[in-house]
Amino acid sequence: MNFNELNHLLGQAASGSGASECHGFLCGYLCVRDNLEESVLRECLMAETEESEMSSQCVGQLMHIAGTINRDIASDDFSLRLMLPPDSAPLNERSNALIQWCSGFLSGLGVAGITDFELLSPQCRELIQDLYKICRLDLDNIAEDSESDESALTELIEYVRMGAIMVHDELRSHTEQRPDSIKLH
Repeated sequence: MNFNELNHLLGQAASGSGASECHGFLCGYLCVRDNLEESVLRECLMAETEESEMSSQCVGQLMHIAGTINRDIASDDFSLRLMLPPDSAPLNERSNALIQWCSGFLSGLGVAGITDFELLSPQCRELIQDLYKICRLDLDNIAEDSESDESALTELIEYVRMGAIMVHDELRSHTEQRPDSIKLH
């Protein structure tokens, strides 16, 4: 499922969340936890929706996407891709989607139980701080036809993508080797 298809499905289910935010949330959550419970999706991403066939279909699709993320974020070939609008979408729309992805990622980390970023490596703490800065970007300062803004967005997306993989790898090494070294819950 691509960005537009998931966005459409989330809209039909009246979830209140967009594709990028949901994908970011799933990535952040799965950096910490092995599995995603359907109840987490319903409480965090689908809280505004009423139970319906469409919301059930949406939850099922998000569970499928979570499985893909789990595989891709842990792969040795760095195959994780952020769910963002296609390159043909306006720069402002893609920039806003990156902001939403970062916001979702940070929320996913929090919901999964990361409560003390000081326990992370300096590189991961710097990335987390950068994600917070990205969440506060002013979209009014982005020039739609600017090659430099286009290039900056491309670099930022790659930085965030690789950063998510780095956070996953670090949190996984902590939980596999020293379960008490990161505060969960």
